[in-house]
Amino acid sequence: MADGDVSFWKSGALPRDVWETNLEDILAFESVGSGKSLFEGLQEHGVDLPRPEKLDEKQCADKIKEVTLALVRLQIMLVGYEDMTIREFYATLWNQTLWEGCYVEKRNPGAMTIIDVSHRLSHSEMLSILEEFQKSGAVH
Repeated sequence: MADGDVSFWKSGALPRDVWETNLEDILAFESVGSGKSLFEGLQEHGVDLPRPEKLDEKQCADKIKEVTLALVRLQIMLVGYEDMTIREFYATLWNQTLWEGCYVEKRNPGAMTIIDVSHRLSHSEMLSILEEFQKSGAVH
């Protein structure tokens, strides 16, 4: 489902039933085509997603803020966009990223999904990001 390379990290103290629930949520998120995409789910929950070419730079920036805050509420964090312009970032979200996962409200408040918007981060870079999130207290 992940086209080969996938990483899972979990605390050793995580109870088995919580881990299983997280895996079920991951499976639902990855089952693109069997449920609403992130794009469709965000729209249904009040996030307007106009075509990128219809927005100026400020509107793209405002829309990115709105989308990322909506994704954070779903416990989804985006990485790998640092080298993109505001317009490229929004266009990538609109054309690609928001179609790559299903809209799933996680059952465990501690669960988090990290999406590499660039599709260029290596396995070790993703693990470093997870370690930084853990050190900062963003994940437990």
